[in-house]
Amino acid sequence: MSTLVCALSLVLLGTAPMEVSRGMLFEAAPERLDARVGEWVTYQMDGGPQPGFLRLAVVAEQKDARGRDAVWVELEFGQHPALKAPLAQFLLLVARDTGLRTEGVSRLFVTQGFEKLQEVDTSALPFFLGSPRPPPSARLPVGQGSTVRRGPPTRLMTFAGTVTAEPLEVRHRQLVLKRYWVSRELPILHLAKLEFPPIRYALEVRDHGLDARPRLVPPSPGDKKITLEPASHLPPHFQPVSQSGTAWGTEDNRP
Repeated sequence: MSTLVCALSLVLLGTAPMEVSRGMLFEAAPERLDARVGEWVTYQMDGGPQPGFLRLAVVAEQKDARGRDAVWVELEFGQHPALKAPLAQFLLLVARDTGLRTEGVSRLFVTQGFEKLQEVDTSALPFFLGSPRPPPSARLPVGQGSTVRRGPPTRLMTFAGTVTAEPLEVRHRQLVLKRYWVSRELPILHLAKLEFPPIRYALEVRDHGLDARPRLVPPSPGDKKITLEPASHLPPHFQPVSQSGTAWGTEDNRP
């Protein structure tokens, strides 16, 4: 299971080249998740060593353990546009009032390939999701020497058709770090396109709809969860690194 933990944490923690996934999910996400149950959207990822497709779907809603209104969000990565035989799948319970950010995720299930879906223990969530971050509006400007430029709404052609979108460009001095196009016409993230020019990586909406049904079946409540424990028996280069810089391994030793 350590291979699974390492691979999936790369996706959610944003280690290159999968920085796009966390950059898109935890930076471009709206500050409130108002998506209706049934909404889904797929994106095409081009460039870099990991081109492919990403699908987000809101499949159910309930209160989380803190009593917050929340929704179940399925997230899938794969090489097929319809996400057949996905490489990795995630099921997240996300509070509506936080949006899709670290502090809003109270439950997380993960799998890769044909592995059985497995829940991440709450103590291990920071390893997968990273530390809580301020909402987007509180993080601008992005740093010394960096600027954010917003443009007026414009018509943008995408793989899913033409939409009205507001462009936003993040620069460090003269270097364009990333560009967003945000559109209220698109579900869940309202994200039409995201570009990382320095690494020639782009994510663009491909399709969307309102008829999503759950694809992932949660394990039984008594099944073992993914936990993180010190793993001194592993060579350093095989050990994932926690937020504090400490090496960790995995053991499925909790009910």
